[in-house]
Amino acid sequence: MSNFPAPLRRIIIVFATASCLASGLMLAPIAHADQNDPALPDLFADLAQTTRAAEANSIQLEIWARWTDFASDETVNDAMRSGIMLMDQGRLAQAEAVFDALVITAPDFAEAWNKRATIRFLRGNHSGSKRDIIKVIELEPRHFGALAGLGMIHLNAGNLQGALQAYEAALAVNPHMKQARQLIERLSERLDGQAL
Repeated sequence: MSNFPAPLRRIIIVFATASCLASGLMLAPIAHADQNDPALPDLFADLAQTTRAAEANSIQLEIWARWTDFASDETVNDAMRSGIMLMDQGRLAQAEAVFDALVITAPDFAEAWNKRATIRFLRGNHSGSKRDIIKVIELEPRHFGALAGLGMIHLNAGNLQGALQAYEAALAVNPHMKQARQLIERLSERLDGQAL
């Protein structure tokens, strides 16, 4: 990332930190579960329509809570909470082991793949993180966190066009991602005059 100008590096670091914090949120359980929660379409519609920052933040937290919850299987839910706790404590190797098991136990649980992608990114396994993100997006195409994560992976690889496209996709789903908007502006400036 040292080949990026200092202002762009600062935005990337802020965005990565915010994304990691958001993906590790521990919130109260929700009545429904995961990316199939029937409330999600309305939440995404509300997110797209609101112009109030506080309301957008509240909706985003609700989406993350529903993505993270797997109420239909308490064992899976317990494993998710355990993995998040280990992430929050910085015990990334142990957290990755929990999510390794979780993606085998619940292969259709998008957030299990997303958490493992986050850990793999933090541990420098960007190719593993990218594979997990692709799985997340297959299961939950609206996963703005995974799309932004893909943008970070492309940035670290020096693929500015790929990063721009990933951040634009994230922003199309969630127009309230301030850091993504800033990165899009910076990337667009760097790619000015180049064919996308």
